[in-house]
Amino acid sequence: MQHSSSETIRVLHVEDEPSFAELTAEYLRSELDDAEITFETRPDSALSRLGEEDFDCIISDYNMPEKNGIEFLKAVRELCPGLPFILFTGRGSEEIASEAISAGVTDYLQKGTSPDQYTVLANRVKNAVSQRRAEKQIEETRRWYQTILKHSSDYVMVVNEMGKVSYISPAIERVLGYTPEEVIGSGSFEYTHPDDIDHAVEALSEVISDPESEVTVEFRSQHKDGSWRWIEVRGRNLFDDPVINGVMVNVRDITERKTREQELRNETDRLQNVASFISHDMRNQLSILSGHITLMSENTKNEHGNATTDAIGRLEEMIDKIATIAEGGKPSTHQTSVDLEAVADACWRNTIGSDGTLSVESELTVTADESQLQSLLENLFLNAVNHGDANTVRIGPLDELRGFYVSDDGSGIEESEFGEIFTAGYTTSEAGTGLGLSIVKNVAETHGWSIDVRESETGGLRFEFSDVSIT
Repeated sequence: MQHSSSETIRVLHVEDEPSFAELTAEYLRSELDDAEITFETRPDSALSRLGEEDFDCIISDYNMPEKNGIEFLKAVRELCPGLPFILFTGRGSEEIASEAISAGVTDYLQKGTSPDQYTVLANRVKNAVSQRRAEKQIEETRRWYQTILKHSSDYVMVVNEMGKVSYISPAIERVLGYTPEEVIGSGSFEYTHPDDIDHAVEALSEVISDPESEVTVEFRSQHKDGSWRWIEVRGRNLFDDPVINGVMVNVRDITERKTREQELRNETDRLQNVASFISHDMRNQLSILSGHITLMSENTKNEHGNATTDAIGRLEEMIDKIATIAEGGKPSTHQTSVDLEAVADACWRNTIGSDGTLSVESELTVTADESQLQSLLENLFLNAVNHGDANTVRIGPLDELRGFYVSDDGSGIEESEFGEIFTAGYTTSEAGTGLGLSIVKNVAETHGWSIDVRESETGGLRFEFSDVSIT
């Protein structure tokens, strides 16, 4: 039970002789400043009172009805483990003292006839309560730091009910250049970018209005040198927590992440412009090429004519898809049962030719858009052979037919780069466009497949496609 917020010492005296309890109360009030003494004649009544009120100390006799002092002490320890308990009894013995200590008594004092005993009792009460309050303060300080450091962050602060900063950790100087003394007492949005204030205020209002909420918001904050830093702020309503009594704010510097995101957006815009160019200008050139081939086919019999016409048709389909992706969409799918080995063989002949070896380890029929599956495999083959210097590419089923894998024996890449290879623009070759594996990811997502990459058994790359319908 917590002590009252003032310095009043509230004592519960359990004594079956009311006259002695009243006399003890008078002496304690004279010895202790601002003491509040309450007495009960029965232990069970005292226990009921403990469940309803806060007390700083218990003084108890030993010989009482219902329970003796030791039995009462044990019941108190179950209800209020740390509450100071002084056994003040006329019946003293080493056996009782030993049993009381074992049960967790705070102090033990034998009644006497001299008025000095009340001075001693008052000092024992005062010392026990002071020690208990000091222990509580240490515990509250420990909880304070546990609470404010519960989530990892660059720095933490507490905002009071007036919207002012009541606490901020020293780490703010490393992030924004200010000392805690410069910030404490200021408005919580004093250093916020003008364009972001409305957004930040709305988030704080939500946290204050809903004690159960935890809100995360990103905005710019001004560094002491005048520059702007992006920060991620996570706020929790802890007004009901007596340790915090405010909005706990965990702050993380995300400037580098925001810079990378902007660079990626710029690169994406560049690639979309390239894709738009490809879909427009190349379509014109392809139409010219198709027309010339048609004229040549009319005048000359050529065994490669049909293959050339098929390749042009395939290029036209690819350009259509590039145009769709460039406009921010995903190509539509017409999914049917597709023989994976047959499609893989055709893709290998079209892209790699006679160089290298393709090995399909089992017969698999997958539900997919055949044209898009071709794009996926062709880009994986080209990536393996042209960028990874692979000699062999293998295709096989995943365990329990969850999907299929495509692996190669090429040079591979560092594991730290696995998460980046599907990003548009990523390439390990100066001549690469960085589009191939981005297209692979796009095809997988269009089909609802999960894609994972890891090192193959031969040191190259292994792409695993799961959630694939295998028939």
